Amino acid sequence: MEDYKPYLTEALSIARTAGAIIKTAFTNRATLSIDLKNANDADLVTQVDRHVEQVIFSNLRSVYPSHKFVGEESVSESESKRTGLDDTPSWVVDPIDGTTNFVHGFPFVAVAIALVIKGRPVVGVVYNPIMEELFYATFGGGAFLNETPLPLPPLKPLPSLSTALVASEYGSDRAPEILDPKVRTLHKVVASPARGVRTIGSAALTMCYVARGTLDAYWEAGVHAWDVAAATVILREAGGIVVNWEKGSREEKGAEAYDLCSRNVLCVRKTAGAGEGDVIVEKIRAAIEPVQYARD
Repeated sequence: MEDYKPYLTEALSIARTAGAIIKTAFTNRATLSIDLKNANDADLVTQVDRHVEQVIFSNLRSVYPSHKFVGEESVSESESKRTGLDDTPSWVVDPIDGTTNFVHGFPFVAVAIALVIKGRPVVGVVYNPIMEELFYATFGGGAFLNETPLPLPPLKPLPSLSTALVASEYGSDRAPEILDPKVRTLHKVVASPARGVRTIGSAALTMCYVARGTLDAYWEAGVHAWDVAAATVILREAGGIVVNWEKGSREEKGAEAYDLCSRNVLCVRKTAGAGEGDVIVEKIRAAIEPVQYARD
């Protein structure tokens, strides 16, 4: 197996640099210049998002000039709006996951950096500099929060949705054909009943909280590859499940494959009981109403 630790070391260093910029800007956010994406009041971008992405890519290019670089702001400002992910080693970055949180001073904000090789995230770093939460993992090397292995003990059973604290998001697209099925799905899961529902505003952090074991499950449609790539390897290395809404093929080690560019995600934490996570996945899948998004 390839040693991904050198890549992780580089990603951690760059994430800390980016985090320092984000934290300073968060403290002084009253002076922020805020733009709307596609004239959507629910989809924001700031000069800090753009600056942080430039800093990250400049540092990565100096070390890995032959790699590909995919970032939220560079893709959103391109004509194709596509990630262009292929077999080339690719760094997939969200400079500020949770921009709306950032603008409003809600501290669930993170920089997310992933190395993706042949469609599989093999290095992931998710750093919330406001709350000093540094999640990271390499494929086959385990997952950690500030050097503590994940999931955090004690490992709890998850016999049914009735004992689960779940999370989902409404997303920035409020068109009825997008929003209505999301609301109906949420209603069906809550009525199952789930114990509680949380909406955090950052896909990367939400998945990391599932990896940590403080959230039990999470699903969302409309996510992009940069939202979920880093957290995917973190959550899987923490023993959790990361899959698409529709059942997929099996990977080499028997886990269900996950398509990063599918625009949806469903995940469940590691559980104490064998097969409990798979049962929760299928329970949520049964409640989900499909939402159509163009692929990344």
